[in-house]
Amino acid sequence: MPPQATPRCVDAAALIVPLRPALIAFFLRRCGDPAEAEDLAQDVILRALTHSQWASAEQARSYIFRIAINCWRDRGRRKLTHGTVVDCSEQTPGLAEEKSPERVLSGRQELERIVSALRELGQRTREIFVLYRLENMKQADIAQLMGISVSAVGQHLARALAHLARRMDNDGSGR
Repeated sequence: MPPQATPRCVDAAALIVPLRPALIAFFLRRCGDPAEAEDLAQDVILRALTHSQWASAEQARSYIFRIAINCWRDRGRRKLTHGTVVDCSEQTPGLAEEKSPERVLSGRQELERIVSALRELGQRTREIFVLYRLENMKQADIAQLMGISVSAVGQHLARALAHLARRMDNDGSGR
């Protein structure tokens, strides 16, 4: 009697190893932090290894990137529900000076205007601006990360800065 054919299963490790750089790039584009991107990719790999029987490589890739999307959404929900810890020791510069309620309100309003102006930018322009200004990435590194030229990064930055300048010149009176 011939042996029964068993369904062919894709080797999880053989599939995940080549997908690891793509997972890291996926998360790096979203968070901009290489260490966090590595951690998130590792979480996805661990989750994928627990479900290591797939009928095809395509099914496995789809499953792994679905895990990645869910992992990214989970991270966003955690950030919303878990507060950020800030060290408020007396040695922190600027905390000793008294801030009037008017000064605090003015600062909050200006921050809200900046955030609002950033939200008006296109997603790619906003991401490039945040990577450059807040994450202190070099334009060449951003270009490589985004898969665009350094001059395109410069154009996005110029567009973002011009938009922010226009919005801040409106004195908060609207668009």
